[in-house]
Amino acid sequence: MSKKTDENRVNIYEGIISLIERYSLIISLIILLVITYICFKNLGVFPVQDWDEARHGVSAYEMLKNNEYIINTYNYTQDYWNLKPPLSFWAIIASFKIFGTSVFSMRFYSAISMIITSIISARFIYKKYGKLESIISLISFSACLPLYMNHMGRHGDADSLFLLLFTIAMLCMMSIKENKRNLYFCGLAFALAFLTKSWHAFSIVAIGGLYLLFTCEIKKISLKQWVIFASSFIMPIAIWIALRIGKDGFKFLIEMVRYDLLARSNIALEGHTGDVWTYLEFIFSESRMLVILMCSIILLGIGYYSDKIMLRKNHLIGFGLWIIVPFAIFTKASTKLGWYIIPLYIPMIIVSSIIFGRLLKDKKVIKSIKIIVFVTLIATQLVYIKDIVNFVNTPSSDSVQKFIEKSAYYVEEVKGKRAYIDISGDEWSQSRLFLAEIIGDFKCENGGVGGFIKNKESAVLIAKKELYYDNQKFMMDTRVLFEDDEYVFVTK
Repeated sequence: MSKKTDENRVNIYEGIISLIERYSLIISLIILLVITYICFKNLGVFPVQDWDEARHGVSAYEMLKNNEYIINTYNYTQDYWNLKPPLSFWAIIASFKIFGTSVFSMRFYSAISMIITSIISARFIYKKYGKLESIISLISFSACLPLYMNHMGRHGDADSLFLLLFTIAMLCMMSIKENKRNLYFCGLAFALAFLTKSWHAFSIVAIGGLYLLFTCEIKKISLKQWVIFASSFIMPIAIWIALRIGKDGFKFLIEMVRYDLLARSNIALEGHTGDVWTYLEFIFSESRMLVILMCSIILLGIGYYSDKIMLRKNHLIGFGLWIIVPFAIFTKASTKLGWYIIPLYIPMIIVSSIIFGRLLKDKKVIKSIKIIVFVTLIATQLVYIKDIVNFVNTPSSDSVQKFIEKSAYYVEEVKGKRAYIDISGDEWSQSRLFLAEIIGDFKCENGGVGGFIKNKESAVLIAKKELYYDNQKFMMDTRVLFEDDEYVFVTK
């Protein structure tokens, strides 16, 4: 009786796995809807972040206004702080042209990039390893909080697009054995990644070079293939370099090398310090339990299948390099920022999903182990998905940004004027400057109330109400366009 009961339980278990795989397309689409919801819900409502996000938005907007798509500016001055090539700016510009200028438009390309990254990763697993493994990867994508936080899928920075291009390069690299044309796609993806995040893309070069050596694929590439491969990444980068030099000489390129490469590598710029443990702490502080479980599954798989090759040999090498090389490179660099190593999450998700799927389908694995691992991982993923959904459903707020956005209804008659601000200081923060540009095409000036008073031409001012009314005797020619309990928007 006991034996028959066990057999029935096994049949039920295998039936569930079979059912999941039979309806894998429907299940995958449902999970993709969850990922899409996470990426887009309240996308344009969350406050704009200073520095990289706002600065990207400003540069893209000014490129569009100036009809200048090579040189990026900040507040209509050539920008030699954000020393990145223009691909991410172009992506934002494309969104601006489609949807109009808004916070949502600025972030749209990042959200789409994250969704595509999850799709191509799942498709790679589906083609190489199976349906169940592919579904597991999509669940992990939807539960991995760092993929949607600062700089990533819900922000207007370049990192989400870079992550997509990095992933394409890696998956093409691991498919070179099947089709040498993937070598060219890998080269092109690297070029586009470089045109997005500059020197960060050279971790792709390090991984690719070591991969070709360790897999011996380097011996199987003909001279003609080498030439085409070199052309695939040299030409796009060379075209941009030539166009940039034609605009402002070598200054931008020199600063790219001096500041963005050498200085960031050797000096902890802008206080972004850390030690050899910094990135480990980051990895295990974000979605901690999910990361611990993914690492545990990978180690369990390596231990349990130590006598067998679970992953294809070239994939084993590729995924290993994909994790180790960026971690080593950015740990060695003096300037440390958490989002630098977020590309590591992708191979961790892929490998853990493959091993997890293999464990669930392997008839030799003890059923109780399968159930424990399955329940623990799925429960953890569901908890994180719930937390992420709650996060996107309850956006934080910034009272000043909200006021500037509400002022959009009153700007028609004052568009394009000089604009001053006097709220916790008389200088424009990057996020406020971005909003001022996209809602009113304002030309932002520092100086606050004093600068506004001294300016004899027509201008606008955003200030605290008490500050404005305390100085109203000096601004008798002004008119209030909009005000709330805290701030006032005036013109003269």
